[in-house]
Amino acid sequence: MARILIADDHPIFRSGLRQSLENFISKLEVVEVENFKKALYVSESSNFDLVIMDIDMPGGNSVKMVETFKSKWPDLPVLVVSAYDENLYALAFVKAGADGYLSKNALENELKIAVESALFNKKLYLSEAVREESFRMFMKTGRAMESSQASLSVREREIAQMFISGMGVSEIAGLLDLHTSTVSTHRARIFRKMGVENLMELSRKYSILG
Repeated sequence: MARILIADDHPIFRSGLRQSLENFISKLEVVEVENFKKALYVSESSNFDLVIMDIDMPGGNSVKMVETFKSKWPDLPVLVVSAYDENLYALAFVKAGADGYLSKNALENELKIAVESALFNKKLYLSEAVREESFRMFMKTGRAMESSQASLSVREREIAQMFISGMGVSEIAGLLDLHTSTVSTHRARIFRKMGVENLMELSRKYSILG
């Protein structure tokens, strides 16, 4: 009997995922929760064989969710599912301890491979697209792909954090003794390196990648 916890705040997705799991796991018990707090709560009193977790739900929206689970239950496989771009987020979550990253747009056969890899084979699952991107980045840079923040300079990180905290261009310029045009230039570089177009996207991406 495989006991699987599904943690996702979308009932329709949970229902569809459960049905897909039932198609290839004959003996299965599924527990569903809609937020991270409940995921932790039920895991305290239940022995799950696998957790399938969305990366953005009430109570959690970053790699810290995976880190929390792994700190409490290091041997419990965690498969992350998300509608976000795999190439941007997958390796950050794997680095945090996830046993796999699966797009919500994946076909059932991909789900089967990912679940069986984590549940039965105890192997890491990444889609072919992510593996290819990782290899490409490795060949290009000589190391595995890192999160986008790694490309920011110390000054850019500092300014990014200030923008995220709600400070404006003039306020940052005054605090750092810079011209407003210089701060604006830093902001443009930060947006380009992080692959975002506005402060809301920057804040969200920073939060998710940790």
